[in-house]
Amino acid sequence: MWRGDMHMEGMDDGMKVWRDRALLGFFCLFLLFPAFAGKSVQAFGNMQVGLFSWDIEAIREKGSREDLFSILFEINANEVYQSLRVDSARDFLMEAHQRGVRVYALSGQPEWGLDPKAGKMMKEVDLVVSLRRKLDGAGPAGLVLDVEPYLTKIYRNDPEQAMDTFVAAMRKTYAYAREAGVEVILCIPYFYDTKGFPDHLRALIEEASDAVAVMNYFKRTEAANIASEVSIARESGKRLINIAELQRPGTHDLTERNTYFREGLPAVWKSFEKLAGDFGYEGLSYALHDYTALREVIDRE
Repeated sequence: MWRGDMHMEGMDDGMKVWRDRALLGFFCLFLLFPAFAGKSVQAFGNMQVGLFSWDIEAIREKGSREDLFSILFEINANEVYQSLRVDSARDFLMEAHQRGVRVYALSGQPEWGLDPKAGKMMKEVDLVVSLRRKLDGAGPAGLVLDVEPYLTKIYRNDPEQAMDTFVAAMRKTYAYAREAGVEVILCIPYFYDTKGFPDHLRALIEEASDAVAVMNYFKRTEAANIASEVSIARESGKRLINIAELQRPGTHDLTERNTYFREGLPAVWKSFEKLAGDFGYEGLSYALHDYTALREVIDRE
């Protein structure tokens, strides 16, 4: 250890030059270290990052919950979209509240969006309300609905009618949620506008949700993929969450073009930073899909 009270008078010029260079090099490494330490895991700066988690087992036991919170901390994530069940949600929600982590109840099936009565989606709103009443301030911050009607046979047979029904069902759900004071985030693919549904897209953002989470799963054109969505969100003062996929290629027909599984988190953070610079929209935030895949990616790095 270098002592600050060391007498320097007896040092020759060569030693002084060597000392000064060594100290300068050490000082530079000290300044740069935070930028490199854990860079493969941690997000940069004050970037708002969320994490999708469909794994109900991740919150049942205390040890599993600790693992989840630890990874949320590592990636600087301040919110998690978690599949919840009444019998296993209480302890998790209480601990998340104590740690300052916002939890959104995560649920959805493709068919839900094709029910004009929106029965299943309104039941999910009821779940959030019920958990809030039971936990008195520690309940979910809101609801994330992952409803993808384009995956159904009904959509394949009549896309226009399916999308009309979906928008109507989401309007109904959103009105019900607003009356209950529940925030609704709707997951959407990046391609509604390019598939011929720009008006439906606008309605989903402006009239049927508080925010949209866009599954931006085509890496070659990420900024172009969400340009329309960001524009509508900006005009309507809504939040837009850009989602990056981490699941292994081959899962759900994902290919290297869709997922960051092999490139890892440094490539994800680089992508997020580029999108932030491209759009300059304060309502743009980011998320990773999903917790199980993230753990695998971190183990590989």
